[in-house]
Amino acid sequence: MLTAAFLWTISAAAGENRVSKDTEYRDCSSPQGCPVMVHLPAGSFVMGSPRNEPGRFDDEDQRVVKVHAFSVAKFATTRGEWKIYAKQANQPAKEAPCAYAQTQHPTWADPGFAQEDTHPVVCISWGDAVAYARWLSAKTGHSYRLLTDPEREYAARAGTTTAFPWGSAASHQFANYGLDECCGPAKALRDKWMFTSPVGSFPPNRFRLYDMHGNVFEWTSTCADPFEKLQRKAGPAGCAHRYARGGVYADRPALMRSAAKNYAPPEDDAMNIETYRSAGFGFRVARDD
Repeated sequence: MLTAAFLWTISAAAGENRVSKDTEYRDCSSPQGCPVMVHLPAGSFVMGSPRNEPGRFDDEDQRVVKVHAFSVAKFATTRGEWKIYAKQANQPAKEAPCAYAQTQHPTWADPGFAQEDTHPVVCISWGDAVAYARWLSAKTGHSYRLLTDPEREYAARAGTTTAFPWGSAASHQFANYGLDECCGPAKALRDKWMFTSPVGSFPPNRFRLYDMHGNVFEWTSTCADPFEKLQRKAGPAGCAHRYARGGVYADRPALMRSAAKNYAPPEDDAMNIETYRSAGFGFRVARDD
């Protein structure tokens, strides 16, 4: 087992764990047309958690992972950004089952709780998120996609080895999450929201990425095996489950640690990977450099 003392390295600038503001860009001239992207350097890091980390799950064995340079959205995809996509791609809000929605007739435009266009879009399936990335690729001429599971942890850690980028203990000063013991929303300190919060409401990590912990889980592209708790390649029928990362406004802090994984849909759920939507799931995009 590796220990937290095995620190990461960045090939572009050894010993420097921060990215500067000049690494940010948009691929569209319209401020609302494309997300703000942040270029991340190639590097290696220790994925997973030490065995003595509080809240640890048994699928977090540590290993060194190398990551190529790529760009990632500064914020989770917002409802306002999704609204632009829905209009341009002729994808109106349609009622569909959405886990944990606070209404019997949920859509991404109305999950049953108050949201503004600066909040992360929710009630979005994995396929919906992929379709958005494809639309963004066609719109810009660049290759947009979802983050892989290792990329998501690399981006969340931003060079840190503790449970959270700010330290070893969860705090509502740094993230929107729920009760310390399962389950339900909570408010304290800077966290003033029972449901989703506007993106950018909490301090960024060293990569200048916001809300990598808490607010909503974010879909990744990585196929998950819920029985073995390991990533796996897609079979002939595709993936039955996909990993999601980051934690959520109504769950315990253990699920928003840098190493923590979730997957969807849950076992024995009536919805499958094509139809599963949740009022606690959103996404952010990556771009190949």
